[in-house]
Amino acid sequence: MPAPLSPDAPSLLNALAVGSRALINTHFWSEGVDQLLAALGEASGVNRVWIFQTIERNPDGVLQDFVFEWASSSHYRERTQKRFRFFTTLIDDSEYEEMVNRRERGESYTCITSKVGLGTLRDNLESQSIQSMVAVPIMVDGQWWGTLGFDDCEREVDWEGAGLQALVIGAELIASAIYRQQLTRRQRQVDLLQQVAACGTWEINTRSGATWCSSALLLSLGYPGDYARLPLRRLLAHAMPADRLRVFGLIREYQQRLQTQCRIDVQLRVASGQWRWHELVMESYYTDDGYLARIGGLAIDISQRKKIEEQAWAAAEFDALTGTRNRRGLANHLVQLNERSEVSAYYMLMIDIDYFKQINDRYGHPAGDELLVEMAKRVHDVLRPEDCLARLGGEEFAVTAGDLSHQKAVQLGERIRQRIAQQPFYLTASDSQTPTMVTLTVSVGIAPLALTSDLDHSQAVAVAQADQALYAAKAAGRNRVVAHWQP
Repeated sequence: MPAPLSPDAPSLLNALAVGSRALINTHFWSEGVDQLLAALGEASGVNRVWIFQTIERNPDGVLQDFVFEWASSSHYRERTQKRFRFFTTLIDDSEYEEMVNRRERGESYTCITSKVGLGTLRDNLESQSIQSMVAVPIMVDGQWWGTLGFDDCEREVDWEGAGLQALVIGAELIASAIYRQQLTRRQRQVDLLQQVAACGTWEINTRSGATWCSSALLLSLGYPGDYARLPLRRLLAHAMPADRLRVFGLIREYQQRLQTQCRIDVQLRVASGQWRWHELVMESYYTDDGYLARIGGLAIDISQRKKIEEQAWAAAEFDALTGTRNRRGLANHLVQLNERSEVSAYYMLMIDIDYFKQINDRYGHPAGDELLVEMAKRVHDVLRPEDCLARLGGEEFAVTAGDLSHQKAVQLGERIRQRIAQQPFYLTASDSQTPTMVTLTVSVGIAPLALTSDLDHSQAVAVAQADQALYAAKAAGRNRVVAHWQP
């Protein structure tokens, strides 16, 4: 029997060069694999080059699928045969078991059929008229992804040496293409997620200060998607100064392991120059010796959510007609004052339009609404920025003001009364488009408002006392100011 042939190593290396260019330049990685297999098949002179993808390995057998094939002629094609569609090969042969074990370890396997011992492996080879074979495992992330195989049905070929090394390189090229394809697919998934969720990913090396930002985040901040290096301080400069200090503070807390993850809302300056709300999802990662290594997370654009929240807050706390606060808004304003104000003595001024029902009856409710809006504007013009105006319902308004004496509180009420009475209002009557001049007066009742721990009780007492003073002003003839402490 003649000695087995040896493959032409230079031809195989040239085929690898052709195939590697195809893997890099083709749009679909599978087309590059087809071209690589064709180049290797023609250079080696074999009859068939194939790739089996490993689906599952269990103690009894191996489930594989025939995913790629090149054949020197149609006579040698096998991929379309049903027996090679998600087929299981039982491990009932010691030589086949050793071949599978070697593949899992990343080791190649060569054989000449006539020298293979009797058993399942030899039966499979002979059933396909294979005289010699080489199988090189394709390892992706250290796992047996599949097998690159060469079948020669006409010759006995000895693949040991340079020829086998060329095929190992071919398998590694395929593994690299698979890995790149997986990364590309994951990148597309991440890009789609970031596009749908309007978010970007980021990471900071806390030891070196180096940063990494996803292309989506870089583009949103006004940088090219492949921007090489964005220094930490320039990245943080996109945040509002107060937010920037909060982030630095959190980094210090992470260094002390006071917390390991958090979510905060910040405003970031984006590519358009606008400030947009983002939620920063932050998580810290530590070395084995406990030192903070890096911080990473997401930057999610929540501007639309903030807008909806602000609209909901406005609807809950502000009067839709006049734009002033409503009862709930006034109560929350007092809670905020009680939490941060150094002034404990405030005043409650209750304001009621005199004879407002007659105006509605005579000119119509649209004209009455117009009057309420204009009156709220006039009252607001009299107030200081820290004072609060609220519409409690109908034609009744309330003002809270602090840092005043009894006398100055009464003077404020007088300024409001005069601002309303001194200038007429021009309204549109229900049956005419001609503006109608209407004179208007208000009655004002004033009571002290103490900010205490029992704020609900304090507010209720102030409202009741201011109401009593208001009724007194009405009873005395309207268009006047009465304080609860006055005799």
